[in-house]
Amino acid sequence: MKPRIVLLGTGTAFHSDGRGSQAILLEDASIGSLLVDIGPTAMCAMTRYGVDYERIDRLFVTHLHGDHVAGWPFFVLNLALEKRRTRPFDVWGPVGVRDSLEGLVGLCYGEIVSEAKRSFEVRYHELALEERSGIDAGRGLALDVLPMRHHPTSIAYRFLWDARSVAVTGDTGWCENLERLARGSRWLLAECTWREEGPGPHLSLAELRRGRERLGDCEILLVHLTDEVAAALAAQPIRGVSATRDGLELPLGR
Repeated sequence: MKPRIVLLGTGTAFHSDGRGSQAILLEDASIGSLLVDIGPTAMCAMTRYGVDYERIDRLFVTHLHGDHVAGWPFFVLNLALEKRRTRPFDVWGPVGVRDSLEGLVGLCYGEIVSEAKRSFEVRYHELALEERSGIDAGRGLALDVLPMRHHPTSIAYRFLWDARSVAVTGDTGWCENLERLARGSRWLLAECTWREEGPGPHLSLAELRRGRERLGDCEILLVHLTDEVAAALAAQPIRGVSATRDGLELPLGR
């Protein structure tokens, strides 16, 4: 299993330009396969891009908005019925992630794959909305977590293993913790919802352009974006910043 990131969904809640909801696959032989967020289009994307979803053992949730978690019931359904999974699955996320995800399963397929009926255990690890470093997430993976400025449950992750550091902002407006997250990471998958500053706490290309130097030397990969944002970046590039698209696979060096 080669070290890689696969962008399964790079769009916003509105699925602008046909982009799927946020779901990011991170793989390496030393840490296995994990997902960051599981939006409603995630299961379809995994099938489309040939991802062996049965080997995924961990999910990390950045916050409890539907475009980041609503694919969970379909994932559980496929693991239980198609793959006949028996080994445990670990979910990391903000406080409330268990109630939210199990509530979704109950609404969609509770009579088939409720906690009591499914063939595998889901182990939840709920994280307080506070900065923490060096959390042991098992199998050689460590986590740093920082609160973000978007929703009361919003947290960012920095994944650390084998001298690699990959960070995912989740949804956020510009904040000091964003700058700290970036400066301690080799790769940063950052949301970028707007071309110019828009409503609500989301990042814009204009803010990234102004504040790029405050984010250090990390390679920035934009997710949670539209084709308009991607085109604006292509027309006027920013050092070390790239737009992504659904299905894009990125190798992870050191």
